[in-house]
Amino acid sequence: MRNEDSNPNASEMPIIEAEIASPEGALVKRGFHPAALFASLAHRDFAFFLSGAVLSNIGTWIQMVALSWLVLDLTKSPFFVGLVNFAGTVPVTFLVLFAGVAADRLDRKRLIIGTQVVMLVLALLLAYLTQIQAANIPNIIAISLGFGLMTAIMFPTWQAYLSDIVPKKDLMNAIALNSAQFHAARLVGPAAAGLILAAYGAAANFYVNAVSFLFVIAAISAVHTAPRLKTAEFGIIDHLKEGFAYVRGKPVLAALLWATGLITLFGMPYATLMPVYAKNVLGFGASGYGFLMASNGLGALIGAMLVGGLATIVRRETLIKTGTVAFGAGLAALGFVDNVLLAVPILVVCGGAFLVTSSAINTSLQALTPGRLRGRVMSMYVLMFMGIMPFAGLIFGAVAEYTGVAVAIAIGGVITSLTGLILTFIPKLIAQAATSS
Repeated sequence: MRNEDSNPNASEMPIIEAEIASPEGALVKRGFHPAALFASLAHRDFAFFLSGAVLSNIGTWIQMVALSWLVLDLTKSPFFVGLVNFAGTVPVTFLVLFAGVAADRLDRKRLIIGTQVVMLVLALLLAYLTQIQAANIPNIIAISLGFGLMTAIMFPTWQAYLSDIVPKKDLMNAIALNSAQFHAARLVGPAAAGLILAAYGAAANFYVNAVSFLFVIAAISAVHTAPRLKTAEFGIIDHLKEGFAYVRGKPVLAALLWATGLITLFGMPYATLMPVYAKNVLGFGASGYGFLMASNGLGALIGAMLVGGLATIVRRETLIKTGTVAFGAGLAALGFVDNVLLAVPILVVCGGAFLVTSSAINTSLQALTPGRLRGRVMSMYVLMFMGIMPFAGLIFGAVAEYTGVAVAIAIGGVITSLTGLILTFIPKLIAQAATSS
């Protein structure tokens, strides 16, 4: 394995960082052709990695959709839907920064396989309890906390593992394909979940997710990685302090991270509230709810396919501003819609706009951060993106309890759009977003 903390000479560093972190730079330099979209699949280990990832993510989406529906069916309360989502994601809030350090110090392959085995067992337990009608809010929350703990450990490790199995020249292509497979799973999983839920019940969804973990365990087991080089032993706290100091020294990084946090806090709760919206506003059953989630996933997949091309002709800060405003406006509009013919295209737009925004922010953070600090800075991004989600879902679940789900979604959309307008009218906040370190 290459040691990312090795020190190339100073004159090469800006070029190396730009080529790793900026997909648009690579397209401009090398010239774009269709085969370039799949360059990283030529590497055997990444092909195994990606195939396991997409099957596992389909299973994860199948479980997420069914679990939200099960909780709503058990409680009839959007607050408890938000509470279970909170339990499943709150460990990320408190552990992801330390998990990023662990990913740099422990064997990443074994760490990933270990988390997948534990999640397989948890999925089987959830399926069995649901099958015998013993699933209730306390044991669902306990199982969700277990999933959240494994996610907190796995997420930064999964991201870092890409650099172990893909050469530097194809790393950004691998990152793009990894994002595309996630959103392809987001398209397929919810649709499949709705059909399975309607035909066989929630337990079947959880069994399917358990089986999906077998595929990713087999795929990662088949990957061959060279022994990792010994890295310098730093104290964990000192390691984290260095990352925070770097962000403080680059205001544009802080602005991008805060923007991510605001978008997550006010924009993303719509996904948690979608089963309530489907049932109470549109009058949908389980299959209709899955269709709505699939529509949103379709938008994200379209956004993933377009973002690379847009990045070659549109500055990243423009993508961030426009995407944020569009995402918020779509959510605000959704709050005033009770017709599926209008809700579906709005959800497609929301999915695409959010993907464009998050991809542009992600790429900018990587482009502005040297390799030896990228893991820590990206763990901060994960914290602002995933770590805030449980609190957002809990807060907006409570808001929806009192105002109605449509009003809650609209409120979040308006504030999200205001975030985009602030970035637009105070351009200096992210003016360096397209500048490489």
